[in-house]
Amino acid sequence: MKRVAVTLCAVLSVALAAQEVEIPRNIKRCTRDSDKYNECLRDAIQDGISKFAKGVPELGVPVLDPYLTELHEVTYGNGFINGKMTVKNANTYGTSRARVLGVKATVGEGSHRLEIDVLFPRILIEGEYKAEGRLNEFVIGGKGFFNVSMEGVRTIWDITGSVEDDRWVIKHFRMLPEVEKMKVYFDDLFNGSESINTAARGFINEYWSLFYKELLPVTAVEWDKQMTAFLNVIFSKLSYSKLFA
Repeated sequence: MKRVAVTLCAVLSVALAAQEVEIPRNIKRCTRDSDKYNECLRDAIQDGISKFAKGVPELGVPVLDPYLTELHEVTYGNGFINGKMTVKNANTYGTSRARVLGVKATVGEGSHRLEIDVLFPRILIEGEYKAEGRLNEFVIGGKGFFNVSMEGVRTIWDITGSVEDDRWVIKHFRMLPEVEKMKVYFDDLFNGSESINTAARGFINEYWSLFYKELLPVTAVEWDKQMTAFLNVIFSKLSYSKLFA
């Protein structure tokens, strides 16, 4: 989900920053004093998703669909699940088909907040992994190919920040995505034991929602840190007064 968030937030920055980068004339512009400013932002972001799927080098925005993660490490420990997983060369597909259902902008004295309601009909993530740790009483230790497919991924992106020296400085990026369906596949998570791997795949796919809820609170904290840093790189290059005219 972090990769998904990076993708659409990058599109958000580009869609709003019409005066800062060279973009096609058919990209919708928005004026903050308009009665329909929120609706305009929603349409601008939606329109920009497919147009900027190939990335925007001027803002440091990578290719969005598929989005490549060369290396990412996750460490988690909370009784039932303990371990470390390293993901390499992972591609995320489907982000360019996102639907922006609504946008709410709240502007205060020296502050700015965006709440973006986003729905991803389907997301597919696949790549290589290496894992070690424990899943309840099972010892985890393996590596190979994995994929995760999700359907009906919906979340509110709550982006808050302050206005300093004509820049929007992001303080927090909060989200708690809801997922309708999920299916997980991995080659070898249990030291070459195909019988245990088969049983584990079946168990995880049967009770994926329990695993997801267990990991979500901790993961949300990590998303906040990573997405805040990512967005600050982008918005540090953009004039706030022009961005939110």
